[in-house]
Amino acid sequence: MSNTLPRFIAAVNTKGGVGKTTTTIGTALALVKLGYAVEVRDVDPQGSATSWAMQARQAGTPLPFDVRVANRMTVGEPPADPDTWVLIDTPPSQSDLIGAAVDASSLVILVSTPGRLDLERMAQTRSNIGRASSVLLTQTKQGTVSLRDAEAFLTEHRIGRFDTMIPFREGIRRATGTATMPSATGYGSVTYEILQAWGLR
Repeated sequence: MSNTLPRFIAAVNTKGGVGKTTTTIGTALALVKLGYAVEVRDVDPQGSATSWAMQARQAGTPLPFDVRVANRMTVGEPPADPDTWVLIDTPPSQSDLIGAAVDASSLVILVSTPGRLDLERMAQTRSNIGRASSVLLTQTKQGTVSLRDAEAFLTEHRIGRFDTMIPFREGIRRATGTATMPSATGYGSVTYEILQAWGLR
C-alpha cells in the first residue's frame, strides 16, 4: 500500500461478538503510543466504542483520542489533519453502514474468532467488499484444534491474514471502558503490520 493513501481503516464482520470494538480501540491506543494522531468513528447504532469512551472518561482516564458518532454520510469525511488515522467501528448488521465504512477505507480488517461460523460470515463479508482486506484472528488459543482449523480454512480459501493473532485473555475483556490495554495483547504488533503496509516502518 502507498503511504499516500487515506489512513482510514474499518473493522468489519457481519457477526457480532468477534472483537471489532476491542480491535478498533486497541489499535487506536497502539497508534497513539507511537505518536500518531487518531480518531475513532463509531457507526454502530449500539455505540460500543462511544460507550467505551464514556466509561473511560467517567473513570477519570479519558481515551487519548476522540470517538465520534458517525453515519453513512459522515463516516468518510476527511479529518482536519490528513495524517490522522481514522479507525471505524462497524455494526454486525446494517449493510448500508458497513458498506459506507468500507467505501471510506483504504484497508478493511476482517475481525474473526477461530470459530467456524465467525469465519464463514467473515468470508461472506469479504466476498462483498471491494477493498484491500486482511483477517485478524481474535480470542485465539495456541495449540488448539480450532486455531489449526481456522488457519486451514484461510489457506483453503486463499484469504490473507495478519501475522499477529490476538490471544484469548481475560485482561483484554477487563480493559473495556479503560484507556489502557494489558501488555502482550498483540495490538502493538497489529499496528506495526499496518504501518508496514503503509510503508511507514
